Amino acid sequence: MGSTRLEIKELPAPPAKETQIEEYVSQFSASLTPTQKEWFYWTNYSRSNPKRFWDSVVAPILKIYPSFRNSYTISLKEDLYKASPLPFVKHNEELAKVAQSLAGGLAEKKASPSHTSPSGVTFEDRMQSISIKKCAGENISFGPPNAVLMLVLLYIDEGVPDLGHRRTLLNPSFVEMGVGVGAYPQNKFMVVQDFACNQK
Repeated sequence: MGSTRLEIKELPAPPAKETQIEEYVSQFSASLTPTQKEWFYWTNYSRSNPKRFWDSVVAPILKIYPSFRNSYTISLKEDLYKASPLPFVKHNEELAKVAQSLAGGLAEKKASPSHTSPSGVTFEDRMQSISIKKCAGENISFGPPNAVLMLVLLYIDEGVPDLGHRRTLLNPSFVEMGVGVGAYPQNKFMVVQDFACNQK
C-alpha cells in the first residue's frame, strides 16, 4: 500500500465528458450509483487514451500539487505516453458485489485499506467465490470523494515499488470491473476496484 498526504486545494476542472464514454457507461447506469459511474467513466477515459489522460488530467493536477513531482510521476508520464489505447472495462455485477463487500466491511469497522476483509476473507477467497479462475486484480483507494484525484493517485502509485495499482489500471487483459464504495467519517471514502479478464 502506498500513501500520499494531501493538502486540501481547489482542483482544476476536469475535461468535458466525452459522449462515447458516457454512452458506454450509461449501458450499466441502472446498476451503478453516481460514485460508481464516476469511477467507471474516468477509468475508461484514462484507458482509452492514456497520453490524453496525462495531458488533460494528470498534468493540470501536478500544477496544483507540485510536491507530487518525483520519480513516480516521471515514470507515469513515460508509461502513459507509450501505452496503447486499451479496451473499455464493462460493469460486472459479481465483481461489484465482492468489491462492495470489502469496501463496506472495511468502512463498517473504520479499518485501514486492506485486501483482506475484517473477517479474514482474502482477495483470492473473493475471486473464487464468484468463479473467477484466472486474470484478476484489485485496487483500493482511500480519501476524499473525488474520483478523478483518487484515480490519479492510484496511477502515480507513490510508495508502491512494483507499481501494482498502475499496472492493474493499464492491464490490457482486464475488460470487466466492479466498484465498491464505503463511507467514512470526515467525508472520506474507501473505493475498491475489482478487475477481471474474460473468463471464457
